Amino acid sequence: MTGLGTYLRFEVLRLMRNFRYLAITVGFPVVFYILFLHDEHPATRIAGTTWRTYFMVSMASFGAMVAALNAGGTRLAAERASGWTRQLRVTPLPGWSYVSTKVVASVVVVLPVVCVVELTAWLLAGVRLGIGTWAALTAVLWVSAVPFAALGVLVGFVASSETAYPLVTALMFLLSFFGGLFSPVKALPAVLRHIATFLPSYRHAALGWKLVAGHAPGLADAGALVAYAAVFGLAVIWRHRVEECRAFA
Repeated sequence: MTGLGTYLRFEVLRLMRNFRYLAITVGFPVVFYILFLHDEHPATRIAGTTWRTYFMVSMASFGAMVAALNAGGTRLAAERASGWTRQLRVTPLPGWSYVSTKVVASVVVVLPVVCVVELTAWLLAGVRLGIGTWAALTAVLWVSAVPFAALGVLVGFVASSETAYPLVTALMFLLSFFGGLFSPVKALPAVLRHIATFLPSYRHAALGWKLVAGHAPGLADAGALVAYAAVFGLAVIWRHRVEECRAFA
């Protein structure tokens, strides 16, 4: 367990020291929050709260997705291409530790991104919530980012080092746009509103939207995210076993 803990710390520190990774994961949601905040009047009421608060949740969810997808997808694909994964196979670490550490590290780095978006909203947009609501919102958006972490690792296994980054970028913007993170879901055309309800990005943000409106997180939203996490997780396990079989064939 000590070896696994050391490896996890190594992965997290490696991510946090990567300037390009930090610029993308922290910069995108913060810049988008500032740029698009005044698309509506900040005090406009929407879904039981103000636009500034609603959009804060949207960008915190977007930031969580960006952090989780990039942590696993692009880095894992590059490591496979460089031969790092082959080197790890000769270490005492169990084979499953590589995948599990990637997923856990991806989730860990989500937390500071969510906190930075919330801090930006508090400082620049005047968002004010109770301490309990802040804590619950942060915890919910953090923990429920697991499906994106698993999806990022899956991309890292199926994509090459050249295609992983554009694939991750396309995924995060498609999921964000069709998931209603850049504009209120109710403002989308009927077809897109229907599509949004099937996407993990919408379900993730919906947990936060309900919290800031004074409601308990929806069981349907949580259940959908658990289902996505299970599907992506099983796909990751399958791809990892395929890689292992090829390596020892």
